[in-house]
Amino acid sequence: MAVARGLAPAEPPPWLLLADDDRARLRAFRREADARRFLTGRVLVAEHAREVLGDSAGRLRFTRRLVPAGEEKPRYSPAPGGRWASPLPDVSISHSGDVVVVAFCADADIGVDVEHHAAFEGLDETALRVVLTAAERQAARTRADLAAAFTAKEAVLKAVGWGLAVDPLRVEVRDGRVTRFDAPQARLVTLSRLDVPGEASAALAAAARV
Repeated sequence: MAVARGLAPAEPPPWLLLADDDRARLRAFRREADARRFLTGRVLVAEHAREVLGDSAGRLRFTRRLVPAGEEKPRYSPAPGGRWASPLPDVSISHSGDVVVVAFCADADIGVDVEHHAAFEGLDETALRVVLTAAERQAARTRADLAAAFTAKEAVLKAVGWGLAVDPLRVEVRDGRVTRFDAPQARLVTLSRLDVPGEASAALAAAARV
């Protein structure tokens, strides 16, 4: 796992290999801060790949995939014309404010999510009902509790590959465990809380590969 407190510049460094899709997304950002968060995540992914895989990291590309059901999370794939013998590591990226978190795993599908507590200031019951079950709302007494509940749920949904494209009310997390997951994408998932800087909460989920 890698955590960045502080964002990369809005222009990609010369050594960073970006897919055409990523370059298009980068150009589409209207706010510089959004571009910097996006690039910080991609830089962390590339730095980890070079650290772990050495020169062979150049044979991988980190790309997203669109399918009829929606957009899957970005994944590693071999460069055009290339092959990769061993299972590719799974990657998940999340950012909130100036905190960017990237998680990696070679033997499970993973999801990570981070949220600043301030994002949950003033949310009314109607808004909370969209993402948290009655039991989750009842257990959350502070902004930090709400952030922890949301990040755990989002991490689970990212681990199975879809994020909030799946109705978050189909997942219930209590006391750090997934107690209900009744979506077609459901798999066995384990959860961990992460320590991140500032007034923020983060969670990491690992899902058994199918």
